[in-house]
Amino acid sequence: MDVAASDRRESRRGTLFLSLCAVALLHTGANISQSYVNYPGWYVLDEQSFKAYHLPMSIRAAIFLMAPRVVEFILALVVLRFRPRAVQRWIIVAGILLAAGGIMSTLLISRPIHAQLDIQGNTPELVGRLMATDWIRNVLEWIRAALYLWALSRLINPSTRVSAG
Repeated sequence: MDVAASDRRESRRGTLFLSLCAVALLHTGANISQSYVNYPGWYVLDEQSFKAYHLPMSIRAAIFLMAPRVVEFILALVVLRFRPRAVQRWIIVAGILLAAGGIMSTLLISRPIHAQLDIQGNTPELVGRLMATDWIRNVLEWIRAALYLWALSRLINPSTRVSAG
């Protein structure tokens, strides 16, 4: 086997995993921005301003939060098939499951609250419930980000590399 060709393939696999990490971290940052910058500001908006703001914001959030998530899932499946030797299979599977948990939290908890916000406006109870339940998704996001950063450190540090398996 040609060592140079093998090294190039491994380098491409590492770049693919780096791309997955970048998209996952982008998504984590977007969720943190929603949770700790956007949501707390909703208390200060009057009802009319909030309703005028919430619908277009929800559409943009869906685009800017779902698009990276879809790209992340596609990249994760590709990386699962073509992963670097230093990144064990369970790491990618765990990342996929954590991302899926974040989606489930959004669909089953956050989205229904947003639907009520569209109807009732930014009542303190609804905004408070949204912020109180958002930790579920955020914890999943933070664990996934930490897992990918740890795996990335294994990729970068040759002393931690393992053989494929």
